[in-house]
Order: sequence, then structure tokens, then C-alpha cells
Amino acid sequence: MLITLTTAPTLTPETLHHSAFSPNISVQFSPEARSAMDSSCAALQAALEHGEPVYGITTGFGPLVRFDTSNNDAQGIGLIRHLCAGSGSALPQAVVRSAMLLRLHTVIQGHSGISCEAAERYRELLNDVLQGGTTPFVPAVGSLGASGDLIPLAHVLQSLPETHQHTLSGRDALALVNGTSFSTAFAALSLVRAERMIACLEDLTAWILGLWQCRQSSLSPRLHAAKGHWGQEESARRIAAEVRKYGLGEDDTRPLQEIYSLRCAPQILGAVRDVMRSAREMIQQEMNGIDDNPFIDAMPLEARNDELFRDLTVLHGGNFMTQHIAFAADMLNNALTQAGNLAERHIFALTNPETSHAPLLLAFRPGHSSGMAGVQLTATALVAEMRANARNYGSSTLPTNAGNQDIVPMGFQAAQTLFAQTERLAGILACELLCCSQLAFLIQEGSARGRYVPPPEGLKEATNGFVPVRDDRALYGEIAALAEWFLGEGIAK
Repeated sequence: MLITLTTAPTLTPETLHHSAFSPNISVQFSPEARSAMDSSCAALQAALEHGEPVYGITTGFGPLVRFDTSNNDAQGIGLIRHLCAGSGSALPQAVVRSAMLLRLHTVIQGHSGISCEAAERYRELLNDVLQGGTTPFVPAVGSLGASGDLIPLAHVLQSLPETHQHTLSGRDALALVNGTSFSTAFAALSLVRAERMIACLEDLTAWILGLWQCRQSSLSPRLHAAKGHWGQEESARRIAAEVRKYGLGEDDTRPLQEIYSLRCAPQILGAVRDVMRSAREMIQQEMNGIDDNPFIDAMPLEARNDELFRDLTVLHGGNFMTQHIAFAADMLNNALTQAGNLAERHIFALTNPETSHAPLLLAFRPGHSSGMAGVQLTATALVAEMRANARNYGSSTLPTNAGNQDIVPMGFQAAQTLFAQTERLAGILACELLCCSQLAFLIQEGSARGRYVPPPEGLKEATNGFVPVRDDRALYGEIAALAEWFLGEGIAK
């Protein structure tokens, strides 16, 4: 697959996800991108010749901005070296690939002042990584998402051969480290995972409703239209569409109203859908926006719409702040944690004879075998992990950088935590799928009340290899494989 980076806002979370988890991806620049970089470089050079001060070229970095560094030819390599100070284990390779693509997409927009030569070397490194080469080692700890993701991006940049030859200028180096790329990569990949898993959880809900022949008026489109939330209506529509495929009536011996984890599933999952919709808008804008500092404006003076600063070509600001990503990741984290709670309640209902009308813990021969006992323990542990990590990073600032970064958004921490939460949710859904599959088997065997129905189309691939649990066996491998399937990714993370 060939990805052409251009100056248009064309990147989507799906593009990023595909490039991160597919082999043989190649990236090229459009002619417009090359022209934009040339214009940006020329505008920057003209501004310097006119005496405009430029952060990172005529000044030091961070709080050292007060010092004149006009004659420092080693400023670029010094920036990279002092920022290669991360800590911890390696970040997932998919996240590193995605962050590199996002960084390159930003700097080719024509507002970074980066040289085409530096951008080309970075592109060559990225293509080597995407086509099976060694992914740069990037430690997991170091960024606050404040001045962008400086430390992780510097660890990537250290892999460029030219960084060992002292040829990167201060401007080139700063353009390649001073952005939100890692925070945004974590968030975008998490969003794609989340959207897939919420659809799967709707399918699981529909399967349970079908197996038990549950009351269905709670899925009425009239009911959900009266509330008026798009996500709720969509979730109810999807669940109802799957239940209708079974062509079954209700079991009129069931209570008039089902338990909340079934009756209110559209309200819960619909709210998650609405959160994902809002998060997508923020994440996709961040992916395609300019997150650099300083901002180089190559537009002719007469075309600029800023009267107060019209004469300035170089604008100094804070587009590298990851506050939007922090808020998007935080709200997604909370929403997915409630989805995990919902799935865990389903598992409880499935394994409890009072609600399932099946043997305790879905055991084939209770006492002789333990059924889904271990599976439920794991699901409960994963939910506990999700709850413990459902925190708000976006307002948990800590000042740093000698007071220069006196407020920070913690977007990197928010998005990194969200990414881990998606993996926990995948594990919970794997446990629920095993329980649903075992219930379907027990209904077929006549040892549980209900009507056998096959899994929804969206889950058939995952259930094809299910072996009914007649005698106790280790289910770790099955949980791991199903969790990977729910994440929808084909190569190592």
C-alpha cells in the first residue's frame, strides 16, 4: 500500500491503524508537499535575514530561550541528545510507526521550516520501519504532552543516520520533536479499537437476548427516538437488527422488564458511541492540524488576515499542547470502563443460575467440572484493572522545565493509559464470548433453558474454533487469541 502525504487534511484513524498493523506500507510526498516545504524554508530564511528572532535558531530551548545561540552549529544534535532521557520499557511498535507517520505528515504541511533533505531522511527511516526494518526503541516514560512529545520523538530521531554526523540544524531537529505525534497516535489507534469492540459488545448483547428469548420492547425505535441521542438510537438499531434475524418471539415467562445490563444496553453503549463520535472529531483534527512551534507563515503579507502581527513570518505559540488529546482520551477511557462494567455484568448473569437458568458457572457437570469459574475470575480482575485506571489526566498538571512548562496537559499519559484500557476491554469481551458460546452449547445439550441461536454474523469468525467445555481445561490461550481478535490487529504490537 502506498500512502501519499499531501497538504490536504487526509489522514484518518483508520489510515493510521492500517499503516501500523499492515506489512509493506510505503510513504511518499506529493509535489504539493515538497513545494510547501520549500516555501516554508524560504520564508524562514527571509525572516532571519530581516532580523526576526526565531526560537531554536537564534535562541536556546525551553527556559534557555533567553540565551542567544545564533552561532551554535551543534544546536540540533544537542537538542536530540539532551532529550534522549526517557525511562522504562519500549513503547509498542505500532505506536512508534504511527507517531512517525504523524510527525512526517505535520512537517510537510509547509509551516515548520524543515528542510526537504531532513524530511526525506525521516521518510526513508519510516519506510524502512514500515517494510520490516528495525523499529526505533522508544522508552515508555518521559513525555507530558506539554511541549509536544519531546522525549519519545527525540528517541526516534536518534535513529536517523545523519544525527551521528552533526548535520541536523536546530530548526530541523526541533520540527521533528516538537509535536503531539505520540499522544495522538495512541489516541487514534485506541479509537479504532474501541469502535470495533463496542460493535462487538452490541453483537454479544444481541446473542444473549436471542438465547434467552428476552423481552424486546426496550429496543423499540420509538422509545429511543424519544430520548433523541444519536448513539443510543444507533446502538438500539444494531442490537435489534441482530435479534430480528433470529425470528424468535419472547419467552412470556420472563419478567416484564429485563435486568439493566440487557434492558439499558442501548443507553449505555449508545452513550459510549456518542463519546467516541466526539473523540473522533478531536483526534482526527489533531492528526491533520499543525502542532509545531514556531509556526512559519509563508503566505504573502497582503494575504494575511492578522492585522496585529501581519509583519511577522514566524509566530511563537503553543500548538504542541496535547490538551485536546488528553480530554478525548480521558472521556474515552471512562466510557470504555463502563462498557467493561456492562460486559462483566453480562458474564455474571450468564454464570448465575438465577438469571441464566443454566448450571452454576455454566459447568457441563457441576462439581465434576468448574465451567467458566476461572474465566469469570479473570473478567472480574480485568474490570478491577480498568476501574483503577479510569482516571482523568487532562487536569492533573505538574509544573516542570524550570517553571517554563508551568501547566501541562498530560495528554501522553491519558492516551497511553487509554491504549492499555482497550487491551483490558478486549480480554473482558473474550471472557464474555466464551461464556455465551458455552451457554449456547448447554442449551443445545438440553441442560440450560433457552432457544439455541447461532452467534451474530460479526462474531462467527471468533466462535468458529470454540470447543465446548465438558471437562476442565486451561483457557488462557483461548482468552488471549480471542482478545487479539477483538482488537482486530494482525501483527505484533
